Amino acid sequence: MLSPLKLTAGQAWAAWRGYPALRRALAAPHPGPPILVTGMYRSGTTWIGAMLAATGLWPLHEPFNPNQGLWPDELAYAAGAEARPDIDALVAELLRGRHRRVVRLPHADRWFSPLGVLPIAPRRVLLKDPSAALLSEYLVRRHGMLALVVYRHPAAVVGSFVRLGWPTGALVGRLLSSRPLMDEWLAPSAARMEAVIGRRDWVSGAVLYGCVATVLLGLEERNRESMTRLSFEDLCADPVERFRELHARLDLPYHAGVARAHERLTEAGGPRADRPHGVRRRSAAMADRWRSEVAEPDTVAVREAWERFELPFYQDADDWRPRRERA
Repeated sequence: MLSPLKLTAGQAWAAWRGYPALRRALAAPHPGPPILVTGMYRSGTTWIGAMLAATGLWPLHEPFNPNQGLWPDELAYAAGAEARPDIDALVAELLRGRHRRVVRLPHADRWFSPLGVLPIAPRRVLLKDPSAALLSEYLVRRHGMLALVVYRHPAAVVGSFVRLGWPTGALVGRLLSSRPLMDEWLAPSAARMEAVIGRRDWVSGAVLYGCVATVLLGLEERNRESMTRLSFEDLCADPVERFRELHARLDLPYHAGVARAHERLTEAGGPRADRPHGVRRRSAAMADRWRSEVAEPDTVAVREAWERFELPFYQDADDWRPRRERA
C-alpha cells in the first residue's frame, strides 16, 4: 500500500502533467453567458452537467448548497425585481474562478494542483445546482445566465429521496417559511404542505417536488427566452443526438472528443448506491428503472399527491404504468 506522501506525490505529478491539456480544453469554448443546470434534486442534473462540461466549461458543483459552506439557505427564493447583494457577491466570485472547492475538475481544490494555485479566468461557466432552483429567475435576469430546468418522473425522484433518507418534510417546511414564495406561488398548496412537515415518506417527497415544480413552471413562463425546460426521459431516449442539439442551442462546440466523452457518460454501469452523484449510466435503462423498483402502492401515493398540483407533465396513465404492464 502506498504511503500518504507517495500517494500525494503521485496525484500531484498527474495533476501537473495533465494541466496543459486541461488548460487547452478550458480555453476551447467561446465566451458566452453562464449556464445554470437546475431542477428538483435527484432529477439527473449531475449527469446533464457532466455531459455539457465535456466541452471545456468551468463546472461548478452546487455552490448554493449550504453543505458547501458558501451559502446559508437551502432552496432560497429570490425574484428578479429587487437586488440581492449577497447573491451578487457570491456569483461574482464564482464567475471569476474563486472557490475552487466547488469546481468539478480533477484535484481542483488540492494545494498541490495547478488548479488549486494558479489564477485562471474561466471563459464560460457551468453552474450545476438544484439548490439554486428558486433563484433561477434572479440568476438569469441579474447575471445573464441561461437556465436549463430539468424534470424527471416523480416516482423516480421520490424513490431516490426515500432511499437516501432525505428530510423532505423539513424542506417543505422551509418553503412554507418563505412569505414571498408562498404569497406569489404556493398559497393554494399551503394545507397539503403543512400536512407533511416532519415526514420523510413518499407523500412528503411528492409534495416537495410538486411545490418546486409549480414555482419553476411559473418562472419559465415569464422568462421564456432565458429558461429552457428539459425532460430527463427525453434526453435518455437518444442522449448523443439530444445533447448535440443542446450544444448547438447553447453555442457550445461539439467535436469528436465531446462525442467520445458523451458515449462514456452514457455507457453501462449506472450510479453506485454509495455514490449518488455518479454520472456513468446506461441512460435508456436509467429513465425507466423506477418502474421495476418502486412498489405499486408507493407509486399510487406519489401519483395522487403529484396530480393535486395539476402540472402539465407526467399526467398520462401510461406515464405511471409498471414495467410489466408496458412490455
